[in-house]
Amino acid sequence: MTFVAQPYEQFVDDLLTALTGGMVREEHRFIGTEEPYGLASPGVIPASIKVFGQHRETFALFERGIDYVYNQDQEAIIWKPDGKLPDDHSFFYVNYYLEEGQRRLTDRNPGSVTTTLAEAFGREFAVLHKQMELIYRSAFVDLATGISLDHVAALLGLTRKDAKFAGGEVLFKRSTPAPGDITIPAGTVVSTDLGLNFETTDKRTLRKDQLSVAVPIRAQVEGLSGRVEAGTIKNINRPIFGIESVINEEATFFAAAKETDEEFRRRIKGTLERAGKATLDAIKYHLIEELPEITESNIQIIERPEVPGFVEVKLGLGSIENADLVRRVEEAIFNSRAAGVRVVHNLPTRTKSESTQRAEAGQKPIPREEVTAHFKEKGDPRAIIHLPQETLRQMPEGLLPLQVEVLLRLTERNLSAAQKESIEDAVRAQVVDYIEALPMGADLIYNKLLGRIVQSEEILDAILLVGSVSGKEFYKSNLATDGRKAKTDVYRVFVGLMDETVFIEVLIQLESKRRDQRAEVTQALRTAITDAINRVLIAARGKLLKTDIKTEISAAIEAVAPHLQLIAGNAVVLNAEYEETGRLLNNTEEVSLEEHQVPELRELNIKILGVLDGQV
Repeated sequence: MTFVAQPYEQFVDDLLTALTGGMVREEHRFIGTEEPYGLASPGVIPASIKVFGQHRETFALFERGIDYVYNQDQEAIIWKPDGKLPDDHSFFYVNYYLEEGQRRLTDRNPGSVTTTLAEAFGREFAVLHKQMELIYRSAFVDLATGISLDHVAALLGLTRKDAKFAGGEVLFKRSTPAPGDITIPAGTVVSTDLGLNFETTDKRTLRKDQLSVAVPIRAQVEGLSGRVEAGTIKNINRPIFGIESVINEEATFFAAAKETDEEFRRRIKGTLERAGKATLDAIKYHLIEELPEITESNIQIIERPEVPGFVEVKLGLGSIENADLVRRVEEAIFNSRAAGVRVVHNLPTRTKSESTQRAEAGQKPIPREEVTAHFKEKGDPRAIIHLPQETLRQMPEGLLPLQVEVLLRLTERNLSAAQKESIEDAVRAQVVDYIEALPMGADLIYNKLLGRIVQSEEILDAILLVGSVSGKEFYKSNLATDGRKAKTDVYRVFVGLMDETVFIEVLIQLESKRRDQRAEVTQALRTAITDAINRVLIAARGKLLKTDIKTEISAAIEAVAPHLQLIAGNAVVLNAEYEETGRLLNNTEEVSLEEHQVPELRELNIKILGVLDGQV
């Protein structure tokens, strides 16, 4: 419950009601809509009831019949569940007149002596109430402004940044037009390669179809060290999904603008959290801000509930041999942890992580909660697949390199090769962006990744398969990272077209059993042979065999034109052309088919040889 100033009009009404014999500010505490709130005096005039109080931490005048009703039998206020209600456990007040009340003053008309007195006193009350509200708000970081905020910050030894802090502007960029609006929050930390941190001072939005957006920044430390040359700020400490890079095209400089209330307020909150050293975020954000190599996507901090005071820091930095980096990590952890809390990490040093110690000892990892067997049996995408331990042991500590296969079905089939390649490149970038933006230890959610792939109107459907680079299995379900940082790149993401057509050409050579006349190819014969070949194409899985086609053709000829037969030797010639790659197979015995490749009969040539063709 907060203190909320009441308006001038309410004070005037209270005073007029009191001066003219009414009951004012009868107090009730709101504890729900189930019970009625009985009024203190009987004989209330229902039409005179006015109820006011606090709704969503602001002053509210409640409406009879909409927010509440007056029950004359119970002589009580009854709140309507679907109406506007007072804040839970806040006080609301009731003004009303009694039927038997004695009134020495009755004139409430504007300009009367009674109203003029009420208005004069009401103004003083309203001014005083507003001053009390300002005093109340000035005690809170979220509500104080200006000099009041400066006084609150002084309790933490903080002062507002001014011209002693260098500032400038950076560009947040991407290589392709943004598929939607991307927000750059105020307080986003960017840094140089040497670890000098800057933070954005205002929120900006990279609009759809834009490539970049300029955002103002200010150094986190005062003095000349905040002045850096153009092109040196190029690290985003907490990755923003959809943003690929950041750069300052101009050098930073010293300006006269002071730190705004919102910027100052955010810095106060961060200082409070880190000063207490009582949360996991205190360790996490201290590491992110102190070490430019660490971002929000490659760090995970876990508190072991079964071992109080035991915290494990996992860093997805791969094989680290840099002793200075390890030293800076351990120093940052020591400065940010609370007394009595043990913090271990997975970098190659004496304080190896719990999971590393268990793996080196040949022990099984601490089991995680599994999904139901029903989900696994049905292949439900809600199932979480855990990679085998022998596969995980082949990977760098803290990392989970993934490979992805995506097969697309496009909305428009008649696209040029360049258009198809552009769509495939965009999908490949979507997959890499999603996986790279996953926080350390976050599971890969199958449907989220699939949703990003098919969000383009150019894509009608897609098949998604995910697996590790060390394993042979691919999965169509959520993939557990087991505390690691999932990673991939464009070279590990295969994107192809679903239902790629493999064009089939068949040449058939026949001879007539009747030696006295030359046979002709009838429409019935061509239809029967075409249907026979199509049956083989539809049933083909993995490979298409010429022997199967030849068998079906022989049966069709026997049923429609028994006086004809296949010649001895190379009676059937099978050719194939792959739509995407242009690969050609001439006079082949078999055509290999992947899951996404569909054979289609493009050409059928039937030739009947006679005496003039060299047949006896």
